[in-house]
Amino acid sequence: MGRWPGKRVVVVVALACAAGGACAQTLDEDEARIEQLMAARPVEPPVAAPTPAPKPAYDDSVKETPVVAAVVAPPPGANDEWLAAPAQDDSIPFDELRYHVGERVLVTTTNEREHNGIITSADAREVTMEIRRKGGLATYVLKKEQILRIEPR
Repeated sequence: MGRWPGKRVVVVVALACAAGGACAQTLDEDEARIEQLMAARPVEPPVAAPTPAPKPAYDDSVKETPVVAAVVAPPPGANDEWLAAPAQDDSIPFDELRYHVGERVLVTTTNEREHNGIITSADAREVTMEIRRKGGLATYVLKKEQILRIEPR
């Protein structure tokens, strides 16, 4: 098709007019044909717009800023024990230490010292533990009376 880009459009319109015979010779004929086509088309009644939803009532006269209040917990009382969840005690009873030989435990003594080590032996009166210290391992023997709490690690 050449250099003129509108040339394709002219060819397409000419082919359409020749094929359909719908092209008129003058503008008046074109206008008359358009009027004829519009009159032949069925006219649909206009669709009524849906009624808008009622707007919520809003009092515009109030110009106050809403205040957000902070809630403060009441001071603790004497009967508040029931409010707290019961503490889960995961400590090991001294009498069951013989079943935990070879396991790592944290032993808290009555003088508040903590010993983290492995149980090597236990009987009804004492427990023997290996505890890692600078320079190697230390062996501790703790009497039942010295032990406050034993926790698994």
